[in-house]
Amino acid sequence: MRNLMVWCSVALLSMPALAEETAQESSTAVAAGDTEVAQVEQAEQAEQAETINTPEVTVLHTDITAPRATDAVGSIEIEAIPAVASAESLIPTKFQARIERHSADEIYELLTRAEKIAAGQDEYSTEEPVILVLSGEEIELFKRENYRDHKPLVDLAARLDAFNIIDVKVCNNWMAQRGIELTDLPPFVDNVPVAQQETVRLEKAGYAYF
Repeated sequence: MRNLMVWCSVALLSMPALAEETAQESSTAVAAGDTEVAQVEQAEQAEQAETINTPEVTVLHTDITAPRATDAVGSIEIEAIPAVASAESLIPTKFQARIERHSADEIYELLTRAEKIAAGQDEYSTEEPVILVLSGEEIELFKRENYRDHKPLVDLAARLDAFNIIDVKVCNNWMAQRGIELTDLPPFVDNVPVAQQETVRLEKAGYAYF
């Protein structure tokens, strides 16, 4: 009985200390919980502030096959107009012959090609006369004294000139060096001072070589 009374006395003495320790642990847990809740609330507030401060960007997806397309970013509209070059605008409509071999065969081929161009039988077509600027030995082919030897060529050139299909020009500088007069040539042949200057002028005027 004495021992029981001693144990009860000890238990009564230790109860305040246990109660104080339990209260401290409870306060610590509550404080930790409050801190965690506060951190969560701060994170939510920061996320809401970031959402409010972030500008809304709207992108309108456009059909690239449409003739006109518009992309809107915020309040700025960018209008895109596709540049489509007309294939017809890239095809030349005025021509001058590129003479390289200065031979009878080459001149005849160029005259035949010019006739096909005028008739629409070639990859090119034109309503303007095709220009042939002669600047070498091919001029000799058109001399009156050589007509009998080159009759088919000269007759073809005369016929095409009569129908305004070609325009034959000869270099006056080259003829002067060889003593050839313009009167030595058929009447449909014109002369220019310098052949190279004339071809450059024609090129600047839009005459393409063929």
